Amino acid sequence: MKIKLLIFLLLFSFCSTEIVDEGIFIDPIDLKNLKILETNENIDLSNNNFLIINYWASWCLECIEEHPYLIELSKTKGFENSVFMLSFQDSRENALKFINEYGVGNIQYVVDQNSKIAIYSGVFGVPETHIVKNGEVIKKYIGPISINDFQEIINNYSHLTN
Repeated sequence: MKIKLLIFLLLFSFCSTEIVDEGIFIDPIDLKNLKILETNENIDLSNNNFLIINYWASWCLECIEEHPYLIELSKTKGFENSVFMLSFQDSRENALKFINEYGVGNIQYVVDQNSKIAIYSGVFGVPETHIVKNGEVIKKYIGPISINDFQEIINNYSHLTN
């Protein structure tokens, strides 16, 4: 019985959202080389002082789980133009099906065709959410964001959106 409990606790601990502070800088050139998912037009995020970048994929069940929180965050006062979902290692067709099925809110869905931002930011997998201030990753949420993470982002970062 103790072994089963230990195994359960170990598995459960890997499912939780890990929050890590980082000091990684995203190259402004990489922020200029993104495409809008729906239109395939260029988008330049290098002038945005504050970004919430969520790395996701259409095949990711946890991405579906956290998606309503990201939509709600994108509608929250001060965060309306700050939430960007970066499609990671997924086809454009599947990503478009995902947003058509699960909604968009005020989120801007973008594609980094070479995955440079994800690679240089140290993305382990999807979902992962980064808080970026002036090009620096100041917080990482590894795994799906929860309601508690959603509240933390609003409480701790709303002053940065101005």
